Amino acid sequence: MTVKLQDEAQCEVIELSSVEPEQLYDFRQQVLFSPSRRGEGFIKLAVSSGKKGALSVSHSHPRDEVTLTLKGQALLRANGKEHLLTEGTAVRIPPGVDHTVEVLSDEWVVVAAYCDECSLCRGPEKGPLWNTGSGDGHGA
Repeated sequence: MTVKLQDEAQCEVIELSSVEPEQLYDFRQQVLFSPSRRGEGFIKLAVSSGKKGALSVSHSHPRDEVTLTLKGQALLRANGKEHLLTEGTAVRIPPGVDHTVEVLSDEWVVVAAYCDECSLCRGPEKGPLWNTGSGDGHGA
């Protein structure tokens, strides 16, 4: 639900609890703001979560991606290095850097902001790669 404040007509406020989760491979994602849905801007803001063993496909973004881990642990693989992401860890992934994430703990919850036009969102046929099925994912 979007609420426009009278004193700040240009602000949008969204309660996370009002956003339906979508399946993205092995992960559950709640998109709060998205340029592709709004038709303007550049940054997507989402809260994503995954269960132990969830694995993203290798992908990159045309602009920076920034994340903040809220709960659990995951392993970020980028540029031949591994980075342990734990509660309170913030990461900036530069444009064009291929990366994957694997959930190590029972559950991992992360807030991410990135460009909507990444390879993960576009997919091989320019369409979104949303898996609306059982959530068994397509991780490599």
